[in-house]
Amino acid sequence: MRGNYTVNSGVRFRMLTDDQLQELYDGVLHVLEYTGLEVHHEESLEILKKAGAWVDGNRVRIPSYLVRKSLELAPRSFTVFSRDGNPENNIHIGPGRAHFGPGPTCPNFIDVETMDRRPYIKSDVPNVAKVVDALPNVDFCESLGTVNDVHHDLGALYEFAGMFPNTSKPIVAWSYDKYDSAGIHEIAVAEAGGQKAFERRPNYIHYCEPLSPLVSTGEALDKLIFAAKHRIPLIFTPCPIAGGTAPVTAAGIIIQGAAESWMGLTIAQALQPGLPFIMGGVFSVMDMSSMILSYGAPELSLMMAGLTELAHFAGLPLWQTGGCTDSKTFDEQAIIEGSLSVYFSALTGGDLTHDVGYTESAMTGSVFQLTAMDEAIGYARRITRGIEVNEDTMAVDVINNVGPNGHYLREEHTRRHYKTEFWYPNICDRRNYEEWEEEGKKTMKDRTYARVQDILATHKPSPIKPETEKVIDKVLSEAEERVKNS
Repeated sequence: MRGNYTVNSGVRFRMLTDDQLQELYDGVLHVLEYTGLEVHHEESLEILKKAGAWVDGNRVRIPSYLVRKSLELAPRSFTVFSRDGNPENNIHIGPGRAHFGPGPTCPNFIDVETMDRRPYIKSDVPNVAKVVDALPNVDFCESLGTVNDVHHDLGALYEFAGMFPNTSKPIVAWSYDKYDSAGIHEIAVAEAGGQKAFERRPNYIHYCEPLSPLVSTGEALDKLIFAAKHRIPLIFTPCPIAGGTAPVTAAGIIIQGAAESWMGLTIAQALQPGLPFIMGGVFSVMDMSSMILSYGAPELSLMMAGLTELAHFAGLPLWQTGGCTDSKTFDEQAIIEGSLSVYFSALTGGDLTHDVGYTESAMTGSVFQLTAMDEAIGYARRITRGIEVNEDTMAVDVINNVGPNGHYLREEHTRRHYKTEFWYPNICDRRNYEEWEEEGKKTMKDRTYARVQDILATHKPSPIKPETEKVIDKVLSEAEERVKNS
């Protein structure tokens, strides 16, 4: 029996020391206590004031003890469940677990048949959800776009209504306001079997955003308070741009973005102590030559790694970013930028890594990029799984039995381990040239297109309950009536 034996169970990346993280942590507390943020929401101002914050008009300053208390209340680990009860699709948030999924809000979409860029429409939603449901390394669903062919206030509600029946994986839902937040929740609760059942096994996460620099808007806080009151796991994630809406330095943007997120944390924990809360951010640079928020910049991965380490140091899970690109088409640039950010997210242990499948600097969603990144995620996960060292895996006896000039193909040890020890691709090609030529010399782009078409033609997601279908129809009908009369 071993004693005092240390094990590294996987490959992990560490960028900042505890001393550096403590400095960043203290910097966030300083900003919250002495600079403060603007809060444009009367109920939130009252909640913060009652909790112990200093409120001067719309400016709120939060003392450090209150922030620390909020951090202590929020759980580091929790589970978001599949809607159909399949445990393989549950997401267990906790140390050392990295999960991946697409993002929302892209105004454009790469057509699944023609691969042409066009506006995102309602019929795209089920296709995205089916692809997510089928891809083995994609863990949660978002829409990859904003529906353009419905009333602009109802896009997020139609996205959830289109995703929910077409994937059993957890959904990260966004909304425009508290009204479609309520409609989304009504659908999810119907499938869960009531509010109490939902609280025990939540099947979606609610996503909302403050503004940078240092502003929490009424719409964002309406949604945060709705989520807190209904015990919905919550993401509160800013999108600061280094050099534009945040300091140009990585350390500076991390401090500002964390302060913006922890304002939401303080409100949520004051209202609902113990609510699962995921801090977050899409942190990258303003490219000073093109004036875009770059989704393919190496600084995105660097800043997100630093924010991940700060979140974990503070005891919170993180909403990460990866699998995205500034490329306008499905090409080598898209694969390079997407794969490197996926790998970095896996190495740093980002709890939920979103925007997988974003192209054109978040202007266009692509299931082809998403499908290719599923391959990259599998590749990265095999590396970060590491090397297991024990008596069986060291294979000393096997090496002895085979001896010099032998081979291992007939060994029971080989048969027992090769399926789990090796990673096998779904799209990347390993055949010899002659076999590849005989199959038509298909490129990565060809194989990705074929995989997407096969999923859409053959994959059958598990059905939702009949009563949930009726609730979806009711919620959409009521929403249409509301916007018509507004």
